[in-house]
Amino acid sequence: MKIRRELIEALIEAAKETHPHEFFALLTGKRGVIEEFIFIPFESGENFASFNLDLVPLGMKIYGTAHSHPSSNPYPSSEDLRTFTHGKVHIIIHYPYCKNCWKAYDSRGNEVVLEVVD
Repeated sequence: MKIRRELIEALIEAAKETHPHEFFALLTGKRGVIEEFIFIPFESGENFASFNLDLVPLGMKIYGTAHSHPSSNPYPSSEDLRTFTHGKVHIIIHYPYCKNCWKAYDSRGNEVVLEVVD
């Protein structure tokens, strides 16, 4: 799977803007390339972000999720794994939100490599 460089940069900026709270978004795209993220209403705090799947637009192809960790921990928690059932790729952007401060995981929490494309 691939992801647009501009999207990673935008996710990092979103994480910075919501710090010290988490943010949550859905990932979408086409032909195996993750191209955009969509915010849906969610609740967040310093240690959590949650959402209601009933608010996802009908017919939308969900490739996965993205959310931030306000700590330097890039690994999914047990709560994170519960949201990983929606899509194939799940990105965690972690503090200090630098260009390399993110990791991608599959639905079981195993780290995966995304090809970053322009």
